[in-house]
Amino acid sequence: MSALTGGWKRSAAAPKCDGCVCGNHARGRWLVRSLAAAVAGAMLAIACLVALPSSAWAADDNLVNPQQRPDSSFIYDTEISALSSADTYYDGQTVQVVGEAVGDIINVEIDGSYRWVNLSSEEQGVVYSVAVHMTDNAADRIDTLGGYSTVGTTLQVRGTFHLVCPDHDGVTDIHADVVSVVDPGTQHPDEFSWEGFIPGAIAVAIGFVLMFVFYRLRERQR
Repeated sequence: MSALTGGWKRSAAAPKCDGCVCGNHARGRWLVRSLAAAVAGAMLAIACLVALPSSAWAADDNLVNPQQRPDSSFIYDTEISALSSADTYYDGQTVQVVGEAVGDIINVEIDGSYRWVNLSSEEQGVVYSVAVHMTDNAADRIDTLGGYSTVGTTLQVRGTFHLVCPDHDGVTDIHADVVSVVDPGTQHPDEFSWEGFIPGAIAVAIGFVLMFVFYRLRERQR
């Protein structure tokens, strides 16, 4: 009751939030939600980066060579086909190639301390080869030479490439420093098969039958 009016007067009720929050609480919730979204986005980005294959991180010219030996220094790991059409850029460089030993092993010196070995590789149906100058001990690691019904020993050769070798009458060759066996040679002789004679045997049998019929017809005409 108001003292001035002498009667009772209902005071106004204090305002309520009615489901809303004050400004400080609203800003606090917005910061929490923003921080949670940022953390979730960072975790998603990290998961995507981890899931990428290793090939996505490396360029085609910066791949790891699985055949590289642990003691190899900086070399040009190339193909025999590339050396077959090489220019002066490769001349005098240390190269590493892999190929099949084919043909014959030829003595370079009279005492047989060095040998010539031809390494061959096939690419898109074309056969390329390069002459390799190696020691007698390195050549002894070849157990099979490639030829008809044989697959030669596969070698990995590291050495100096000479486009025009001054020591060997200007031939294109590799002076091997390290020779390693990648795969031993194999032999696959032709197996005898009777199936290949069946068409011929049938043709001979038909020929004898026709000769017999011709003979009988001629005898009846007499």
